[in-house]
Amino acid sequence: MGRALIVGAAGFVGKYLTRELEEAGHTVFPTDMPEINLLDKASLEAAIRKSNPDYIVNLAAISSVGASWKNPTLTMDVNVKGTLYLLEAIQELAPHAKTLLIGSAEEYAQQESPLKESDSLQASNPYGISKIAQENFADLFRKKYGMQIICTRSFNHTGVGQVEAFAIPSFIGQAARIEKSGQEGTIKVGNLSAYRDFSDVRDVVRTYRLLLENKNEFHTYNVGSGKAHKVEDLLQTIVSFATVKINVEQDPERMRPVDMPYQCADNSRIVNAGYWRGTPIQETLKWMFDNERNA
Repeated sequence: MGRALIVGAAGFVGKYLTRELEEAGHTVFPTDMPEINLLDKASLEAAIRKSNPDYIVNLAAISSVGASWKNPTLTMDVNVKGTLYLLEAIQELAPHAKTLLIGSAEEYAQQESPLKESDSLQASNPYGISKIAQENFADLFRKKYGMQIICTRSFNHTGVGQVEAFAIPSFIGQAARIEKSGQEGTIKVGNLSAYRDFSDVRDVVRTYRLLLENKNEFHTYNVGSGKAHKVEDLLQTIVSFATVKINVEQDPERMRPVDMPYQCADNSRIVNAGYWRGTPIQETLKWMFDNERNA
């Protein structure tokens, strides 16, 4: 088993990935602010020296489209400059380490069919643009230094512990609070007409572990369920869990400046490699709602 350095381990996905790697027998070095800062190369170098890693995963990022619109400059600093600092530190101190960089479905150009890794990249928001740049630097470091770098284009994933800045935990948090009140209430929502590929975070981190542990045929992998769900249908599933009446009201403050109507992964690469375990999204929503209900 190997030694794994996780940058950004205190975040939503980091906690699940830490557990996934530890349960598989790896020694994990979970790091986050203030111990490590993507924009401070010295802290990155110190973490690499301390862990002497076989695997490195970068989960530290401005990770929502909404946040990227509010601060595009910070998004580029953290997601591009920070990743570049990390790659430089890895090249200098642990060039043998296999590195996993987490990208996004937001990198792709809009299309009405499942997205393949070979499809055109044409991001429509600062977050997606930053992740395309990250991939470009990964490719440069592979070619220049022969580094082992795998990039994902991860589609939406959710689970217990995700903050309410994201749609699904926002719906669930609001619904659970209304139920606890024992009275009829109203959920405020953004765009419900979009179709999105949602996965269980536990499936996603399992895929990340298998990408690290195995020899990979490709440099880039979609990580998603391969199924697109209308956001409105997911909301109605959540509402159905509640024991009181819940109304829905659209909130202009929750609408994005640009929003793709349809987004779905062609996940053939991870399925064919045996890396994907597809938990039905309805099971994930029930797990999340029950957790909030009992909190």
